Amino acid sequence: MKISMERVKPGEEEIRIRYWEITPELRRILTFLQAGSPAIIGKNEYGQCRLLPEQIYYFERVDDKTFAYTKEQEYQVAVTLREAEEQLGGHGFFRCNKSFVVNIDRIVSVRSQMGNRIDALLDNQEHVIISRRYVKEFRELLKGGKECG
Repeated sequence: MKISMERVKPGEEEIRIRYWEITPELRRILTFLQAGSPAIIGKNEYGQCRLLPEQIYYFERVDDKTFAYTKEQEYQVAVTLREAEEQLGGHGFFRCNKSFVVNIDRIVSVRSQMGNRIDALLDNQEHVIISRRYVKEFRELLKGGKECG
């Protein structure tokens, strides 16, 4: 994908997209441009902070609480997994099992396991299991035949 930028006078900003086919990647870019980047408010022992989708590796549900994990921190968030999946599906988030929603852009490798499950390695060296219920949809995402959300 070729990206061109040109500096213009104030008030003349425009984004022009030329495409041959709308791919899942292009659809995510369009979703991002149209909606902006939604932020999730997280809190930990240091207080509250705004988490952008690209910072979040995955969401996990534990004891009726939802947590968002970044590269080095854990935050409690006030969204359910379903809400996280709906709000961030256009930003690469995918429900991979009943307790996790993962950022597929953070997956560096996958390995099949017994029982038709997949072990996904994230770029922070954590492992997330994609349960057999979600494997077919995940494989379609990897092939580019389906988009998140």
